Amino acid sequence: MRRHNNLLVTGVEKMTTMFEQFPNRWTPVLPLNELTSNPLATELAGERIVLFQDNEQQWHALIDRCPHRGAALSLGQVTEEGHLRCRYHGWRYDGTGQCMAVPLNNLKDTALAKIRATVVPTKIIGGALWVYTTTEPLTDMPPDPILPDSLDGDPDMFIAHHQEWQAHWTRAQENFLDFAHPPYTHEQTIGTYLYDFAETGGTVRVETEPTEFGMTMKSFRDASDSYFRLDWYRPNLSILNFGTSTKNWMHVFCIPINEKNTRVMTVRRSSTSRHVEGFERHTTDTDHPILDEDRIVVESQSGDILSNPQEISVASDGPALAFRRWYEALLDS
Repeated sequence: MRRHNNLLVTGVEKMTTMFEQFPNRWTPVLPLNELTSNPLATELAGERIVLFQDNEQQWHALIDRCPHRGAALSLGQVTEEGHLRCRYHGWRYDGTGQCMAVPLNNLKDTALAKIRATVVPTKIIGGALWVYTTTEPLTDMPPDPILPDSLDGDPDMFIAHHQEWQAHWTRAQENFLDFAHPPYTHEQTIGTYLYDFAETGGTVRVETEPTEFGMTMKSFRDASDSYFRLDWYRPNLSILNFGTSTKNWMHVFCIPINEKNTRVMTVRRSSTSRHVEGFERHTTDTDHPILDEDRIVVESQSGDILSNPQEISVASDGPALAFRRWYEALLDS
C-alpha cells in the first residue's frame, strides 16, 4: 500500500493514506481468547498495529510505530500505570495515543501534549476485539457497525477461531457468498447431498436482495420453495444460516491482513456461557474441516476479485457479482 509520512518537529505523526483499500470500517481483528500477550503485534489491511491492555483491563490499539524514531511499539512493555512504553527510548503512551513521558528530557506539559502515537478506535463485539480503520483525529467514537442481534451479548457466550489464508480478502469473502461450490468443494462434508443433485442435472435459482446492511441471498433448488439463506454485512461478514436458531448460524469474517493474506474468523454463539466448552468442541470438529476445504481452493486463486477481467460469470454467481460491484465502487471512491 502507498504511504506518505510527514513527521513534524513536535513528534506528531501524520499519515496521508492509511487502510486505503479498507477505509473507515469496523472490523474484528482477533478473537479475545487469542489476545495472549500484552502488548501484541498484528497486521490489518497492510498496517502494523499494536494491541495492549491497560491496568483497567481495557484493550487499545495504536499504529505500531513510535513517533519519535519509528521503532515498533510492540517491542515495548506495559507499565504499572497501564501505559505502553517504547523499548527504544522509553517514551510512554496511554490508550488514546497521548505521550505521557519522555525520559531524560524536561518537557513542558504543552510540548508533551503535542506528542501522540496514532490511535485506532477499538470495541469488543461477539467475543472479538474490533478496530475502526481510520487514523484521522476523532472527536467522538465512530458510529457502531450495523450487525445482527446474534452478535450481541456477553463475550463469554461466543466461540471464535481464526485461520490465516494466503489469499486476498475479497477472494475469501466471495467464497462465502457462493452457493454453487458446496457440491464439489465440500463433497465429503456438508455438500454430500448436493453433489448428487448437481450431477443429475439439478439447477438452482439465486435471489439477491439489497439491504441496509449489505444483502440477503437465497438459493432455491429447482422449483422448490425451500431455500438456503446467506446474509452479507458490509464489508466482510457472511452469516451462514444453518437453521432458524442463532446457535446454528456461522458468522464468518474475512479480515484483510495485507494484499496476500487474510484472517478468516468464525464466530458461533452458545445459548449460555455455561455451555461454551461443549459447544466449542462440537464447532471445532465441524467447522475447521469445512474451512480447510475452502482454503485449499481459495489459496489457488490469484490477486483480488477484479484482477482478472477474463473470468466468466453465470446466473448462480449473482451474489458474487453484487459484491464485485460494491468492491469496485469502494476502490473508486
